[in-house]
Amino acid sequence: MSLYFVRHGQTDWNQQGKLQGRSDIPLNAIGIQQAKDTSRLLKDVSIEKIFCSPLTRAMQTAAILQEVTKCDIVYDDRLKERCFGDLEGKKMNTITTYLWDFQALPCPHAEAMDAFFQRVQEFLKEITTDLRTHDYLIVAHGGVYLPVHEYFKGLQREQDLMKIVPKNCTLTKFDASLSIPV
Repeated sequence: MSLYFVRHGQTDWNQQGKLQGRSDIPLNAIGIQQAKDTSRLLKDVSIEKIFCSPLTRAMQTAAILQEVTKCDIVYDDRLKERCFGDLEGKKMNTITTYLWDFQALPCPHAEAMDAFFQRVQEFLKEITTDLRTHDYLIVAHGGVYLPVHEYFKGLQREQDLMKIVPKNCTLTKFDASLSIPV
């Protein structure tokens, strides 16, 4: 079976180029419309359950998708975006620290990359057994997409990881039979 992943819809901070991390920013009007558009892609998919980050932007997106999937939403803290500490709220183009570098020391009060990847992949290990018989949907964040991608498709940690982060409300399908133990 499959795991589907949707990054939350657009927020004002996305539009302004600000780093969100754990800052709890709601969807803007464009983000709400993006979620409605993405929900149409799920109308013929038998989603058994939606797993969702408990941050507002993800919860709002999941609620819109649930209108089509008609399945339960389960909120899990392990699907929260990475905490970027003192960098949250700053414009991305002014940040000199490479945000997704496994070798770089995290900025003050930020979550380390390895710890972030570990918590998301622990969640994935828990649900992988069920993916043999069920299709699930994760609604989360651009950063959360990275450890999910690594788990199912592999990842070169030294590459520019920002190049593979999906745009807001992009639907991605992962084949559960291709999972790579990490």
